[in-house]
Amino acid sequence: MTTSRDLHRDHQNVPAAPTTAALLLPGQAAAPPGPCDMSGMYLMHHAFRRDLRDFTAAAGHTPPEDGTTWRAINERWGHFSHHLHGHHSVEDRVLWPLLLDRVDAAGDTAGREVLAAMEAEHEQIDPLLQECSDLLESMLAAPDAAVRTRLVTALTGAAEVLDAHLSHEERQAVVLVQRHVGGAEWEELERKEFRGKPSLGELRFQLPWMVHEVPDEVVTAMVRAAGPVFAFVLRISRRRFLQQQAAAFRHVQ
Repeated sequence: MTTSRDLHRDHQNVPAAPTTAALLLPGQAAAPPGPCDMSGMYLMHHAFRRDLRDFTAAAGHTPPEDGTTWRAINERWGHFSHHLHGHHSVEDRVLWPLLLDRVDAAGDTAGREVLAAMEAEHEQIDPLLQECSDLLESMLAAPDAAVRTRLVTALTGAAEVLDAHLSHEERQAVVLVQRHVGGAEWEELERKEFRGKPSLGELRFQLPWMVHEVPDEVVTAMVRAAGPVFAFVLRISRRRFLQQQAAAFRHVQ
């Protein structure tokens, strides 16, 4: 496992890299310039925002007695929460400790405050998502209009808190990444830590999920850069993903 100490040592030998072209997606608060290609993070953020928007709408429009759709919503929520938990876990385990070492070495007290806020915001988000999960389970077990109203309220609150956190991260934490992490080092972090080792089954959800509602020109450029294997998996996976979308969000399409 890569540690913050290992990465700090490697950082000393990373040459300065040119600024990369920044990706700015709908809903994204900022795209600070620098040597690190943050596209993967921004795609995940876009997917999280989009999903909570759709879950909130689905909860408000799906009849309580439509058990088939609620099961599809609950299954779709499982994918969302799995990816959000993984995203936050690797930040807590790898990214924030790495940056904390770097900002402390630089005497950057403002940067330390940003990182402390990132961790605190993660702790605030987790119970909100758990409340949503519990209410979704309740809708499956005993459909009820009052529970559905509570679920809409919980999802609305979770969406607001998560969007505020992601915006804070995009405006300030990414600045710290661009200032203290080299471009090649970031690529290694993504390869070893952030992308993980998903199975083919996981990829068949993850890839179309990440690019859903992303502008076509962004997807085309990403597929071209990622190569034929990525393109093939995305192509064979999109139809099933769209079927899952239609099943879960049939009342808000």
